[in-house]
Amino acid sequence: MGTLFDLATALSRTALDRPLRGAARLLGRYVDIADNLNNCDFDSNGEGLLVRRGAPHWSVALDVGANRGEWSELVSRINPNCQVHAFEPSESTFAMLTDRVGSLANVTTHRVGLGDEDTVTRFADYGPGATGSGFLDRGTLNGVAPREVEVPQARLATVLAAHGIERVDFAKVDTEGYEMPILRAIPDVLGAHRIDCVQFEYGGSWISGGHSLGEAVALFTGHGYEVFRVMPWGLLPLRYVASRDDNFKYANFAALHDRETARRWGVEIA
Repeated sequence: MGTLFDLATALSRTALDRPLRGAARLLGRYVDIADNLNNCDFDSNGEGLLVRRGAPHWSVALDVGANRGEWSELVSRINPNCQVHAFEPSESTFAMLTDRVGSLANVTTHRVGLGDEDTVTRFADYGPGATGSGFLDRGTLNGVAPREVEVPQARLATVLAAHGIERVDFAKVDTEGYEMPILRAIPDVLGAHRIDCVQFEYGGSWISGGHSLGEAVALFTGHGYEVFRVMPWGLLPLRYVASRDDNFKYANFAALHDRETARRWGVEIA
């Protein structure tokens, strides 16, 4: 280690310093691409693959943080027999959601946000269709400050009971850093394995929420689920290491209590 340190120190004072730094940046970008980090493209980051292969097998799916409803619409089109429940608390964005999926018989929209209480609470609304809106005020985003409004919030268990839903095939949770309060509120649902697969988004917004990927891993594994990184080709088992994996770079993860579920859907597991 000392030899490497001495070599790097010496090279940093030569003309090789700049090209070496450039190569390091390119290598870092390569690692991000290889690990499917900071890839928000639905069609290339594995999210689309999960839906297209999984949805034909689903009976009930949850779109938590539905925004304008693209995901709900896609599931509905792929499998008109799948009952989709879409949750969006922003009044202005909910209008866009209903415009998109309101005529679809198998989609039920809910103007409510899921959380850890059945209550009315503060919501930071960045405008119609804004992806940054959520229960966390993240300050000015892309030059836009949020409007603080009050919206209804409900626990997932409350919603499931109200609609007589016993089992859920797939739940997508994309709530701008508020994923952990939602997940922590459903230990009874997870403990009974009433959800086959939970896909959740992770990234920089988790800093605002004060949460870590390690918390999610501990929650799921404690209830008999295995956590996977969503990859362009399928699912990669996550061997969680805090110093490596809690990097707050955008990524999607999936928690399954039975690998056979993914195989039945035709989703590859490494």
